Amino acid sequence: MGPLARAAVTGAGAVVLSAAAIGGGLWLAKDDPGEPHAGDVHTAATGCDAVSDDVLAEHLPGAVRESTRQGPLDGGDSLVCVWSGLSEGAERSVLRVSVSALFTDTAAEEPVTGAERVQQAYAALVPDRAETVDGGSRVWAGQQPGAVELARASDNLLVRISYTGVSGGEPVDHERAREAAVAFDQRIGEAL
Repeated sequence: MGPLARAAVTGAGAVVLSAAAIGGGLWLAKDDPGEPHAGDVHTAATGCDAVSDDVLAEHLPGAVRESTRQGPLDGGDSLVCVWSGLSEGAERSVLRVSVSALFTDTAAEEPVTGAERVQQAYAALVPDRAETVDGGSRVWAGQQPGAVELARASDNLLVRISYTGVSGGEPVDHERAREAAVAFDQRIGEAL
């Protein structure tokens, strides 16, 4: 057998071995952890539509939706919406709503439900200094002055709200930013 024939046999063997390994891996995985399962209450990330014009007018004057991105997340679905506002009084503000629907992971040795995955992510996200507000959400001061972060866990859905405001060239006070973030969270909570 010549060198060309040996190379062809070796190449064909590698292709067959690779195909067998991929097929075997797919067969062993059986369930795709990126797909919702029967116990997952939310089959997609939702929540941005709950941010209605009336609550935007009150807490984010002159609001314009800058972007909406929805797509797959490792083991779930993700939705991110961003609004910016500029009022006549020179107040500028930005609202970012990030929603993750986490699905049950049956590929693990012990299946982990979507709700359990959300609780794990929620516990890792929320700092100790966060305070609990109506509805069970947790709110805390952001990294920058005038910024507030808020998180909510609902079944297999994790909602994170970030609000930042500036008025007259200065960051808005914490209470003003907190009030806005909580108002947006309450609307989303009602919709869920």
